Amino acid sequence: MKFCCRYIFFVAVAVLFLNACKIEKDNTDKLINKEIYTLMKEYYLWYDHLPSSVDYGDYSNPQEFIDAIRYEEYDRWSYVQTINEFNQFSQGKMYGHGFSFGSDESGNIRVVYVFRNTQIANSGVQRGWIITKVNGTTVNEDNIRGLLGESKAGVTNIIDFLDENGTPVNLTLTKEEIQITPVLHYEVINQGDIKIGYLVFEEFIRPAYPEFEEAFSYFNTQGIDELIVDLRYNSGGFVNVADTLAGWLIGKNFGNQPFNEIKYNNKYTAFNSTSKVPAISNGVSLNRIFFIGTEYTASASELVINGISPYVDVIIAGSNTHGKPVGMDGFIIGDYVAWPVTFGNYNALGKGEFYDGLPAALPAEDDITRNFGNPEESSLKAILDYISGEATPMKAERKRGSRLSRLILPDKPMSPYSKAF
Repeated sequence: MKFCCRYIFFVAVAVLFLNACKIEKDNTDKLINKEIYTLMKEYYLWYDHLPSSVDYGDYSNPQEFIDAIRYEEYDRWSYVQTINEFNQFSQGKMYGHGFSFGSDESGNIRVVYVFRNTQIANSGVQRGWIITKVNGTTVNEDNIRGLLGESKAGVTNIIDFLDENGTPVNLTLTKEEIQITPVLHYEVINQGDIKIGYLVFEEFIRPAYPEFEEAFSYFNTQGIDELIVDLRYNSGGFVNVADTLAGWLIGKNFGNQPFNEIKYNNKYTAFNSTSKVPAISNGVSLNRIFFIGTEYTASASELVINGISPYVDVIIAGSNTHGKPVGMDGFIIGDYVAWPVTFGNYNALGKGEFYDGLPAALPAEDDITRNFGNPEESSLKAILDYISGEATPMKAERKRGSRLSRLILPDKPMSPYSKAF
C-alpha cells in the first residue's frame, strides 16, 4: 500500500507488500537488517546507490541500519517502525494530551495546535497560549518533553499556562488514548464582500474523510469565493487521502483528469501508474487555491499542491515546503514495518523531483503567538493582503541573526508525521 508513504495498507502513500518476509523464531535485529537490505536492493528508488556489502550486526536497531545505508544525496525519509506504531497511526490513534508546542522568537514555549475533543481542548487551551510550568518546574526547549512523561494513558501532569490575554491558567490533565482529528480548524473569513474558506489540515489519515465532507459542505453553504488550505505542519500520510482532498479541491470541474503519476525504479516499471482526480460534485469550484506551507509541509501535502497545479492557479504563503517528491511502500518484516523510498511523484505535466521544496510566493513566518484564523497571523495575513490587493509576491528577507519560531518534536514520534504529545 502506498504512503507518501504508500499505503502498506500507506507522503504520499502508494502499495503495502504484506509479509514481504516472514521471520518467526529468530526475529533478531541482525536478520531484520538483512531482510531490509535484500528488499531495498530490489525496490528502493536508488537501489544502485546502496553499499555493495554491509555487516548487518554493526547496527543496534533497524532504524540505525536504514539510516546508514540510504542514499544521502536525496533520501532523508526511509524509516522503520513497529507494527503497533503503524497500526496506531493508520487508525488515527495516539496516547498523550493531544497537543503540539513550539518555541517562539523570544524563547517562550507556546501551544501550536490542539486536537479537538480532547481533555486539553475541552479545557479551552488554544494555539498561542504560553506554557510556563509542568508539575511546578519552569519549562524550556530542553526539559519540556521529559517533564511531560511517558506517552501512555493515565500519566497526569499539572500544567501552568498563560492564555491569549496573559491570564494564568492552571490545569491538571491526564494522558489518554486520543482519536486524532486531522482537520484542526475551519471557518469562513469575511473580507468585505469576499468570503474566504480557511481549512487547517494536519494528517493525511483515514479519519479525514468525514471531516473533509463536513468542512467543504460548510464552505458550499457559505458560498466561498476563495479558499486557503493551511498545511503548515502536515508532513504527509496516505496517498488515497491525498487523492480525496484533491477531489474536494478540483474534482467538481476536473474529475477523472490525471492527478499523480508514480514511477518506480527501472526494475519495476510495470508498477508505474497514474491516479485520477476523484469527481466530487459538491466540491469547490474556484480558479485559484491558496496554501500555507513551511519546512514541515511534505510528501502528501506537496503531492496535492503539485497535483492540482496543472488545473488551477496555486499560490503558497509562508515558506518553501519540505521537498519530498517521493513516496514509500511498506514491508512487514517480523515485528517491524520498513518504509524505504520506492517511487517518485509527478503531476499531469510531468513536474516532480522538487527536492528543494515548492516555493512560497508570499513569504511569511509561522506566527505561533496567534490562533488559527487570526487575520493578523503572519502567513494568513500575507494571503488576505494579497486577496485585497495590498500585497504582491516578493522574496522573503530576514535580518541577520533573527530567530524563527520552531516546533518542538517528540524524541521518538509514533511516525515521522506525528508532532503531538
